[in-house]
Formats: sequence, C-alpha cells, structure tokens
Amino acid sequence: MPAKQPTFTKTMQLGIVVPNLEAAVRAYEEQYGIGPWEFMEIGPENAENVLVDGKPAEWRSRIAMTMIGDVMWELIEPRDENDMFGKFLAQRGGVGGVHHVAVQTPDFRQTLADQAARGGQSTLSGTFTGIAVHYLDSAPDIGVILEVFSGMPDL
Repeated sequence: MPAKQPTFTKTMQLGIVVPNLEAAVRAYEEQYGIGPWEFMEIGPENAENVLVDGKPAEWRSRIAMTMIGDVMWELIEPRDENDMFGKFLAQRGGVGGVHHVAVQTPDFRQTLADQAARGGQSTLSGTFTGIAVHYLDSAPDIGVILEVFSGMPDL
C-alpha cells in the first residue's frame, strides 16, 4: 500500500490563550525578546459567518501576533468566559497555554471534506479578516486542535 500523502505541509501558527494580553506581550518582549507585536480586536466588524459547533455565534477576542521565523505566534485574550477560549482558560486554572496549531494544507476544501467524511465537524469556523478559518475536531484523535485557513493574514 502506498504511503498516504501528508494532509498538512507546514506549521503556520501557534494559538496561545492568555488571561491578560498586555501582561503576556510584556513578558514575551522583556523575558525572551519576542516581538514586535501587532494587536487586533476580533468581533462582528471583521468576523463573518462564525459558527461554534455548527451554530451561529458572535465572536469577540483580543489578539496579538508576531512572527518567529516562519511561524506566527498568536496570543488570544478571551472576551467571554463562556466562549471556546474562555472555557480553555478556566480549565487550565486561568494560566492559559497552547490552544491550537494552525497548519497549511495543500487542499483546504479537500481537508474539510475529508474531515466531514470521517464524521468530524469544525469546532469553530468563519471568515476572519477575509480569511476562511476552520478549527478541526482533531483533539480527540491527536491531542490538539488543528486550525486550517484559506490564506495567511498579513503582519
């Protein structure tokens, strides 16, 4: 049997949930020299067709992004303790940590179709700043949520 071609070809981003965005950025800069950071508010003004577990949802968060080599580091401060990121933060005792890993796929649509064929549903999907995003329901299989997107945001 021939080896299966990789579904993912590159790590694009680490999504790290933090309790306080300014404090986290300060720690990354002062302790590790990581930066500069671009800040952004995510909400209805730049997030369209957002679905959480297949249901429409209004989404709000604050993020800061920087590049380390070819990988974007995204710090995410939840705006709602009951959303996906807020619940993740609470489960970790308010400490935060790596929530998801974004990966490049050679065929975005096929990756989503393959997931649906396996019975998987995106835990979060929508269009954020013009880029289609899907969080795959991959944690039960491999221990981490994988994010795929149709393009890479500019920094």
